[in-house]
Amino acid sequence: MGARLSDRCRDLPPACFAPVMATGIVSRALGQAGAHAVSGILFGVAAALYLPLLAAAGVKAAVHRGALRAELRDPGRLFGHYTLVAASGVLATRLAEGPGRIAGCVLLAVAVVVWAGLVRATARLRHAGPEPVRRRADGIWFLATVGLQAIVLTLTSLAATRWGLAVALLLWGAGLPLYAGTLALVVRRLRHHPPRPAQALPSYWVTMGAAAISTLAGARLLVHEELLPGPVRGPLAGTVVALWVWATVLIPPLVAAGVWRHLRHRVPFAYEPTLWCVVFPLGMYATATAQLAGEHRIDAVAVPCRLLAWLALSAWLAVGARCLTGRPGSGTAA
Repeated sequence: MGARLSDRCRDLPPACFAPVMATGIVSRALGQAGAHAVSGILFGVAAALYLPLLAAAGVKAAVHRGALRAELRDPGRLFGHYTLVAASGVLATRLAEGPGRIAGCVLLAVAVVVWAGLVRATARLRHAGPEPVRRRADGIWFLATVGLQAIVLTLTSLAATRWGLAVALLLWGAGLPLYAGTLALVVRRLRHHPPRPAQALPSYWVTMGAAAISTLAGARLLVHEELLPGPVRGPLAGTVVALWVWATVLIPPLVAAGVWRHLRHRVPFAYEPTLWCVVFPLGMYATATAQLAGEHRIDAVAVPCRLLAWLALSAWLAVGARCLTGRPGSGTAA
């Protein structure tokens, strides 16, 4: 029994925390939309998923180091591990107030430690040769940006001091060239090595999710603008709006890609773990839009924000139902 459990921990997919980050952010979106009861239930689900997954990841790191090192050297699997960073950050942000603050600080520490290790592993990819690495670039690579901005979000909630926000601002700024560089690599890969329909996985939605979480993190920094240096406030506000516009622009082509994949080329719409990479961006976009609407007091956007939150919940329910009852499709966990 113990051996079988250990084997299951060894086979844990790198992106196994994707359901946690998706559930957590949909919970937050619903909370902003006023559906506090449903939001609380989803947060409980996210926490219930996180704890056993964290324990299993700990067993994998302690007992199956060879398997973990192999994943960290594989550019097609390394970036999936950033879901642990993002999931920890999303949950920590919800625990920032009240008696859960200590747990939030622990989760922030987990996110920072794991993120630092993954950054080192990502830097080592250059030893594999640039061209083989570039050919593997896809939407899952944007999880590096998502993980970094999740730490920024947590800092704006747990360390809202002048020094804490200064660190958060530096990290947020570092996330912008990271996103731009990833986008350049992915676009280059799509131009020179376009994926076949079965390979056009839903993970490309993380392109939008990374822009949305960068929007939200920047908007949360602006909440504490009195603690930020005066010269950065205007450029920060303008960049946040530009990121939200970019996230909005990405939605139609991503929807079109799904139509091209499933309707034009008839790839079966079965469950695949990367479907959570659609739920998370939808929840993050709803949350970021609500944050911007609140900051700028745009009353006309209030109703669409609520609709976006319920749309994210619908996506969560659909993917969750397929996860429980459907057979795996062509996708694999990154």
